[in-house]
Amino acid sequence: MFSARFLRIGFSFVTCALVLLALSDRTVRSQDKSEIEDANATLQAVGGLGIGHIQSSLGLIGVTADAFAKDVYTPKQVEDLMNGTINGIESVKKLLRRLQDNELTDDDEEYIDRMINVYNALQREAKALVTFAKSKKPADAEIFDTARKAAVVKLAQLTEGDKIPAAASTDKTE
Repeated sequence: MFSARFLRIGFSFVTCALVLLALSDRTVRSQDKSEIEDANATLQAVGGLGIGHIQSSLGLIGVTADAFAKDVYTPKQVEDLMNGTINGIESVKKLLRRLQDNELTDDDEEYIDRMINVYNALQREAKALVTFAKSKKPADAEIFDTARKAAVVKLAQLTEGDKIPAAASTDKTE
């Protein structure tokens, strides 16, 4: 079977490759529902794979937290996995910002900004997990839980309009 690290690296690579492909195409059209048939397929692929990468990153952070809670991972292993996740997300964010240097519609610019906000929330969640893994303090566990809920809310807002899952808090932190 593939390791979580292998899958994370592979998915990050595919996402980065599609963003780079999008960067090479200077004409990018809106993804507005009325024009979806004519929208740029590359930009649609970047959005779709970006959502998949976000969901995979959220899952990896959650699985890592669960494994740590069951003494499967040491604090050092958690730190290593989360640092890789944080760094991979940072690379994708930089590529998305480069994509915004192209001629995008306001809707596409706003969607990429929202994707980056979700990525920021995931980075905060991963950092909070590392802090908790090192300290094992209840206060740090609470900070991690708050960061986790905020990431879930931001993902739900990105993928479902503004519908927030009942399991997530109403915390609106960026």
